[in-house]
Amino acid sequence: MVRRVLWLVLLVAPPLILVWFRFVAPVRVHAVRLDRGTVTQEAFGRGTIESQREVAVGFDLVGRLSDVLVDEGTRVTLGQELARLETNQAQADFRSAQTNVTAARASLQRLAAEEEHARAVLTAAEREAARTQALIDSGAIPNQQRDDATDRLRLARADLDRVLAQRSEATRGIDVAAGGAEQRRVAMVRATLLAPFDGLVTRRLREPGDTVTTGSTVLRMVDTGQVYVSAAVDETVLPQLAVDLRSAIVFPGSREPVPGKVTRVSWEADRQTHEIVVEVTPDHLDRRVAIGQRADVRIELGRRERVLRVPVSMILHDDVGPYVYADRRGRIAIVRPRFGVSGDEYAEVLEGLSEGDAIMAASRPGASLAAGRRWVAE
Repeated sequence: MVRRVLWLVLLVAPPLILVWFRFVAPVRVHAVRLDRGTVTQEAFGRGTIESQREVAVGFDLVGRLSDVLVDEGTRVTLGQELARLETNQAQADFRSAQTNVTAARASLQRLAAEEEHARAVLTAAEREAARTQALIDSGAIPNQQRDDATDRLRLARADLDRVLAQRSEATRGIDVAAGGAEQRRVAMVRATLLAPFDGLVTRRLREPGDTVTTGSTVLRMVDTGQVYVSAAVDETVLPQLAVDLRSAIVFPGSREPVPGKVTRVSWEADRQTHEIVVEVTPDHLDRRVAIGQRADVRIELGRRERVLRVPVSMILHDDVGPYVYADRRGRIAIVRPRFGVSGDEYAEVLEGLSEGDAIMAASRPGASLAAGRRWVAE
């Protein structure tokens, strides 16, 4: 009889134990209590560092490079010399133009002396004509001498007019020569390439001895003091994107984000990736960056303070919609709350749950919980 009882126990015990652990024993779960706090909705984007000012620097005249004074990666300041053209011919032309100016001024001085002489001759001729007229009026001399005096006065006036015309032409000649000299001087100045702003040389495209033409690029420069992140975000968040939204910029290898804001939202989406390009400008940037460097952005689309929230990791989905495992009178229950703003860590609960409710998740990743079972927290 004892033997039969033992065999009966051995036959019945394992199924009972299995039923106990599978249907009766409390399930060990990871549980959290709902609390109130901040829920932040963010849009994520991956992009690169770009500069607000990027220029191709070159000469506005034709010539041969004699020197390139900077290399790629050189930091330059406003007005710093970057490159020079050969100026031998320009210097020769400038010296020739200066010689022309000197000759024109010497010619003007000579004509000034001639003008002074012509005015003296004219003054003498006017006195002689007046004296001759007085003598004729008194009958002392014949009329023939008056004609001679008049002719000499006319010649003196014509000579003065000639000198004045030559002097006016010489004055214009000085202006022309001075203009030519200024052009040659400006050409020599233009033969030196200067930095248009404080920045960084990113490309060196020409070497000494190369011939450059008007508009050809010698160097490329960027302003590293005015940079932004050009990032691509999913087009589904476009209705929520706006200029001045607060953002965080995260650089690879750095844990501390750099605060910034959205400064531009593109009007065109990529037809292949269905992403929108957004520009995020940092409020301040103390660290060194490189143009083209990768950077991630997190754009704050919405923020709710002191709201009931549930960890996003505990929200599950099925064909009906999102749901959570919640405690109902000590047993596991499937609850389908109504959610509001959702972020990376938390989602806002609008209704269906209360503060302090226990929300559960399986102790093993990917495992499910059976509704109606008792539970115990790990």
